[in-house]
Amino acid sequence: MQEVKQPETAPPGAARVADLCDADLSDARTFTAGPPHAAFDTLRAQAPVAWQDERRTANRASEASSGLPAPPSPGFWAVTGHEIVHEMSRQPAAYSNYLGGVQMFTADELTLAGLRLMMLFMDPPEHSRLRKIISPAFAPRAMAALRSSIGRQAREIADEIAGAGSVDFVTAVAKELPTRVLADLLGMPPQDRHLIIRWSDAMIGFEDAELSGDPTAAVEMFGEAMEYGRQVAADRRARPTDDIMSAIANAEVDGERLTDEEFCMFWILLVIAGNETTRNSLSGAVIALQEHRLWGELARDPGLLAAGTDELVRYVSPVMQFRRTATRDVELGGQHVRAGDKIVMWYSAANRDPAVFTDPHTLNLTRDPNPHLAFGTGPHFCLGSRLAKLEISTMLTELVTRYPRLSIDGDVSRITSSFIAGIEHLPVTLG
Repeated sequence: MQEVKQPETAPPGAARVADLCDADLSDARTFTAGPPHAAFDTLRAQAPVAWQDERRTANRASEASSGLPAPPSPGFWAVTGHEIVHEMSRQPAAYSNYLGGVQMFTADELTLAGLRLMMLFMDPPEHSRLRKIISPAFAPRAMAALRSSIGRQAREIADEIAGAGSVDFVTAVAKELPTRVLADLLGMPPQDRHLIIRWSDAMIGFEDAELSGDPTAAVEMFGEAMEYGRQVAADRRARPTDDIMSAIANAEVDGERLTDEEFCMFWILLVIAGNETTRNSLSGAVIALQEHRLWGELARDPGLLAAGTDELVRYVSPVMQFRRTATRDVELGGQHVRAGDKIVMWYSAANRDPAVFTDPHTLNLTRDPNPHLAFGTGPHFCLGSRLAKLEISTMLTELVTRYPRLSIDGDVSRITSSFIAGIEHLPVTLG
């Protein structure tokens, strides 16, 4: 794809976030109390595509990794309307993952070149070719085969917290289930599964590390995960098994096997995506159910989770945003978007759009239809959506059945991130 440079100045005459609300969407600290839904409501109603001036972060993790300064960025377009996010997601030719990546910050060319080895940072047809390698692992038949093992792991976790009285839900439950499921899926030995949490916590927490002035931990964990991935690639090529990593390690694209770097980027993607979405959906679901006083109702009728899981994911929207880059000048939501402009799609806002969802700030476990965008849409629709929903519904069913009087008994703390609606600590009494 021909390179399109990001303009160095803000667009003249644009509707601006700062003129409409007091939320700075470029600052991770804006999200420490959760998504700024009041600001999103205002933006969606008055300017569903609005320009956000971007604050400069002094300690970029990308700079610590590459040794190159992050290119200056004047800001980005914040998209908050459901229809526009849906439209953008289905038009990769106009709104590219490849050009600038999917992260909010503007990366230097060395960092971007590395990220582009990951499927998430590609556009069709390259993205489509790699997606075919991994798709069978998340097909309905594969999920049916996992159902019993996920049920067993959920029961084991519920057993382990029995009698504890109070626990940190994040540590005891929300981190545990996806880690165990993912370790099995990736063929990791039980003694190594703690590494998934270690890597994921550091890499997802990069914004917090940047604000504290110490971004090196995220860089070190990325390197550690990459090295582990190289060892997995070598092992699966020498001694292939029937797990997903063997399929990826020995797959061929256009007649050539993936390089170690390409394999490792698959590894990183699975470690992060297979863990974070489920982990924070589970924690966010407990908070939402408690706030709406629905835990007891769910305990009386766990069957509500058949439709209710999608509603919980909509309400929580664990991935708050993804970035795209305009490949050409376009009109979007009444605004003139220039070629090279950064555009950030806010799923947290799109999933509360009153034009699509009646009473969008209410958790309605029987909501139908429910065209939420928490897993994206279009060519980049999340391959792991079936697995995530199976894990969430299975774990919550086990918990509401075993602990029908569970309640939050302390302050909830969130990670500092504009990307993941992450819960760091969630103290609960099991009752």
